[in-house]
Amino acid sequence: MTYKQLKWLILLIPTVTVGLWEYVRHEYLLPYISMDVGNWLTPVIVLFVTFTLLTRFFTKMELIQEQLRKERVEKAALKERERIASGLHDGIAQSLFLLSVKVNRLKKLNVAEEDRATLEELNQNISDIHQYIRTSIENLREPVQEDLPWLNAIYSHMEMLENEADLHIEKSIDVDESLLSSEEKVELASCVGEALVNIHKHAQATKVMMEVKVTEEECYLTIQDNGVGFDPEVPCENHFGIKMMHERCKKINWTLEIQRIEGFTTLHFAPK
Repeated sequence: MTYKQLKWLILLIPTVTVGLWEYVRHEYLLPYISMDVGNWLTPVIVLFVTFTLLTRFFTKMELIQEQLRKERVEKAALKERERIASGLHDGIAQSLFLLSVKVNRLKKLNVAEEDRATLEELNQNISDIHQYIRTSIENLREPVQEDLPWLNAIYSHMEMLENEADLHIEKSIDVDESLLSSEEKVELASCVGEALVNIHKHAQATKVMMEVKVTEEECYLTIQDNGVGFDPEVPCENHFGIKMMHERCKKINWTLEIQRIEGFTTLHFAPK
């Protein structure tokens, strides 16, 4: 039923109700019901019909209004995301690309041997930042589908790693999605994607394990790999992916703990 049809029904039903009641009263009930009683029954009948029928129509109208409001909000959000993505692409991404070209030209010059490692590190940093910017642009231009099952996004990230890196991920998943908020689902899915991308790009791992448990008793997400890893105790300004994951966890009041034990790097996500 359309919004316009609902409005007409709300306008017509009380009038039709009164008309039908008056017709029945005068045609069939006058010998049994006095005029005074009939006059009192008229508002009672209208009130009864209003509560039984019109309240349902009002509820339906409120749902339609809420859907329209959500659509307007989503449209505005998508428009803003597209604007930000365009700004990143036309500004930062292109600037980083040009900077990378200039740094590559420096390699052809006579650079002191002790400076070559610094130059190579600088070039790698620029490349990593450029890649993260491109990923961010793609995420901004892709509509956020919060209503989709959260595990679909997790499995999608795992499938991508398995296909691109030719790795099999050992999984242990026990999840009640209703225990997670929409914001938690979005941020945690992004963290999983970021962690798996880092494993693919940097870890050189041959074994990856993921355990996800979201129940009334326990709530955590753990990712392990046997790659080259790094020392989490040593601060490194170049770990942009790790920084992004920490920031995402902070937004939803979760924590990220990173450990390197017996050849395995472990990322453990859990609520505070």
